[in-house]
Amino acid sequence: MENYELLNDFIDVYMSALKNLEKLISQPTSEYGASFEQWLIMAAIANSNQPLTMTEIARDRGVTKGAVARQLKPLFDCGYLKHLSDHKDHRRVLLMLTDEGLIIEKQMTSKVQHRFNKWLDIFGLEAGQDFLVTLKRFQELIVLPELHDKKRLIQTDSYDKILICLKSA
Repeated sequence: MENYELLNDFIDVYMSALKNLEKLISQPTSEYGASFEQWLIMAAIANSNQPLTMTEIARDRGVTKGAVARQLKPLFDCGYLKHLSDHKDHRRVLLMLTDEGLIIEKQMTSKVQHRFNKWLDIFGLEAGQDFLVTLKRFQELIVLPELHDKKRLIQTDSYDKILICLKSA
């Protein structure tokens, strides 16, 4: 089989390093009862000049509003996040960090930055930059096109099912 050893090496690295990367990334935020993704949401709100909506967060993160809503619930439960109605449009819900949320976000940001700097000290700044270029290239050439094709196939399949239903009606 062509490139069999390379495939096995990729699988080994995925199983030992990449698959566990989220655990390592989430460690600085987990002591606050938050995931890395929840910290990203908190940081986006903290760094915004105005309160954000769930729609804005979803758009910026490239995820659905439902995915954001699932991430927000624990932040409300911990008292890190609050919502208020938009005075101009009462249907819009604006998200803001509470005073405690602002403090916790700063602490998490500091710990995430410290951990990342520690990794760069070990790995090396130039190697880190090269690795990022490689990951971005992989994303651009492999991940995004395959996700786009999969989305297109799902949409086409759904469209075909609708046509079949319409024809049989």
